[in-house]
Amino acid sequence: MAVVQFGLIACSRVARRRFLPALQGVDCARLAHVGSRDAAKAAGYAEEFSSPKFGDYTAVLADPDLDAVYISTPPTLHAEWVQQAAAAGKHVLCEKPAFTTGMEARAAVAACRANGVRLLEGYAFKYHPQHARVRALIAEGKIGTPRFFSAEVVYPRPPDGDIRLQSELAGGVLHDSAGYPVAAAMMQLGAAPISVSCELSRDAVSGVDDAVAITLRFPKGEVAQLYAAFGGSYRSRYTIAGTLGRIEVERAFAVPTDQSVVINVETAAGVEKITLAPADQFGLMIAEFCATLGGGPVSANPYEEELLQLQTVMDAVAESARQQRTLNLSTL
Repeated sequence: MAVVQFGLIACSRVARRRFLPALQGVDCARLAHVGSRDAAKAAGYAEEFSSPKFGDYTAVLADPDLDAVYISTPPTLHAEWVQQAAAAGKHVLCEKPAFTTGMEARAAVAACRANGVRLLEGYAFKYHPQHARVRALIAEGKIGTPRFFSAEVVYPRPPDGDIRLQSELAGGVLHDSAGYPVAAAMMQLGAAPISVSCELSRDAVSGVDDAVAITLRFPKGEVAQLYAAFGGSYRSRYTIAGTLGRIEVERAFAVPTDQSVVINVETAAGVEKITLAPADQFGLMIAEFCATLGGGPVSANPYEEELLQLQTVMDAVAESARQQRTLNLSTL
C-alpha cells in the first residue's frame, strides 16, 4: 500500500503532543502539508515535524498530492472543514468529538460518501490493545454475563482562556470528555443504549458544564453509570461487572506511549492482574485508518456508522440534561 500523504488542518495542542509524533512513528503515512490560520505557527510545526509544505487551511485542501487530512480545529469548526475536505476529495480523520450535533454529523457523513472519501472520528483510546483484551475475556466467559458498566474520566480544571472553558467553542465536559465513557460502554457492551439520563453542573466562573453524570440502559438489561468532570485529580478508568466477576481497566482513555497498562480480573478464584506492554494508541489508530483506504466501498465503512450512533446518544445525553428527565432513544 502506498504511503498516505497527510495534511494538517489546525496546529492544536493534541496534534503536537499526540497525533504528529504518532504519525512520524508509522510506516503507512507521512506529514506533507501543515495548515494554520497563523503563518508563523504553520511554519514552526512544519519545521518541527519535517513537513515539506505549510500554509493556511485552503492551501492544504488545494494540494493535489495529499490523500487525507487530520482536522483538529475547535469542535465548532469541525463540520465546516470536514465538508470542505470532502469536497476537495480528501479522506478525513477528525479529532473527537467530530461534531456537536447529529445534524452536523449526518450532513458530513453524507458529504464524505458523496465524494468517495472516508471519515473517522479520532477516539484513539479504542485502538489500545487493552480493550480488545477485555472483549476477549468477556467472550470467553471470564466474568459471566456482563450486567453493569461504570466509568469515570476526571482531570484538573483547564487554565483560564482554554477553549474547554469557552461556551462559544463548545467548551465544557460534555463535549470534551463525556464521549469517552459513553463510547467505552457502547464498545464493551456491544450495543447502543435504549435510554439515557444525564445531570450536569456548571463551572461558577466560565458557565460551561464542569461535571456530567450519565446513566445508560441497554437492550439486555445492562446498566452503565458514567461520570466525567474537571476540577479534580486525574482518573481514567472503567469497570465491567458480570454474574461471575468483574474486570477493571486502570488507565482507560489517555495512555502515554511509554506506559504499560494493567487489567484486573476479579473472580471467585481471586484477583488476576494482566499487564500489557506500552502501545501508541494514536499510531494504531492512524495505521488502521490508512488500511481502510486500501479499497472497498465507502458505504461499507463501519467507522461512520459508529460515529453516527455515538452522536445520536450524545445528542440524547445533552437533551436529557436540558429536559431534566430520562429519554427513551426509540422515541427520538
